[in-house]
Amino acid sequence: MAASGDKGGRPPIADEDDLRTRAIAVLQRDGYRGVTMSQIAAETGVSVRTLHRYFPTKADIVWGGIEGSLDALRQGLARADETLPPMDAIAAVVASVFDQDADEVAVGRARIRLIATEPDLESTRPETYRQWREESIGYIARRLALPPDDVVPQAAGAAVQTAIMAGLSWWAVQDDPELSPVEAVARALRGLGDATRPDPRSA
Repeated sequence: MAASGDKGGRPPIADEDDLRTRAIAVLQRDGYRGVTMSQIAAETGVSVRTLHRYFPTKADIVWGGIEGSLDALRQGLARADETLPPMDAIAAVVASVFDQDADEVAVGRARIRLIATEPDLESTRPETYRQWREESIGYIARRLALPPDDVVPQAAGAAVQTAIMAGLSWWAVQDDPELSPVEAVARALRGLGDATRPDPRSA
């Protein structure tokens, strides 16, 4: 066991979020596919070993940091307003989760642009992404009194996940400094809810 005050072990570096921000800027400038971890390390002023310590792969640079959002989603759905239709309740919860995101707008936009435009990233979605969908499925199943493996909550949960990514992708390419990712996601989910309600013209 190392003695107290031992200076061995991992040396401190700049804040992880700051390192991610600088690495994403490199990926955005030079393209995800064409940049190696060695190039990113050189550009951000750290060793390759240090970069891999915080981000084992290039995909982790972009996807990393979203793990905490799953707990926020789970807690939000447990407290969701059940006087609202299921899709509206999910929209409100998801909007509140994104509102807690500490990402700077420019960094968040760069992240989502990379995810939306890079097929390589699409295939490396982390487990957290799947768990988000499972939480939506579980909530919808409970609200509709159906088993989670029924086709209705399965389809609805997949639709929610697709709407969230569509809203973020749309926000990322807009040249509107006043538009927030929260607003874009809420709009996409509200639109999904509107599209699944009966057409009042048929009444």
